[in-house]
Amino acid sequence: MTLKTIDITASSFEANGVTYYIKDTLSVERYRWFEKYQVTFGFAREFKQIYDMLKKSVDLANKGKGLEAWNIVFNLMEEVGKNELDNRHHNGMFICALFIVTEDEDLTMWDEQIASKKIDNWNKEGYDVNSFFRIAANLVNGYIDTLDEIFQNTSEVAATIEQMQEESKKKQSNDTK
Repeated sequence: MTLKTIDITASSFEANGVTYYIKDTLSVERYRWFEKYQVTFGFAREFKQIYDMLKKSVDLANKGKGLEAWNIVFNLMEEVGKNELDNRHHNGMFICALFIVTEDEDLTMWDEQIASKKIDNWNKEGYDVNSFFRIAANLVNGYIDTLDEIFQNTSEVAATIEQMQEESKKKQSNDTK
């Protein structure tokens, strides 16, 4: 069986006998949920986890442990580029369900059970999950640009970390003499 794809420029698609419409606006209530889902979609982590990691990085930097601090930031940035569908699948699909609606759906309300039924319907129709991730990535402001930047800068960041590690080893070697 070949999986179906969704043209991200289309305004609607069919799944399991239901027409779904792709909107580009949200109600206040749905936007509140969008804000929640987009953080974990991008970082595969909850907001509090991201905050704690960044706080730890700042604390380490303030203690003169710049390399350790930089590693935390680098690891967080690298996670954005990882293809961990298990971690992002759920919220990426929910982001899509916020914007992909049926004709009679109340756009001022949000219900994860209704959203789950839509997602199940899309699966039964045989749609490729990547179609939905492309839609979600286009909806999360700055996600694609940031992902492109990460992929472009990954080799530069890795080289910088390697250089910092070498300098740290030299310093440790000099300190023991």
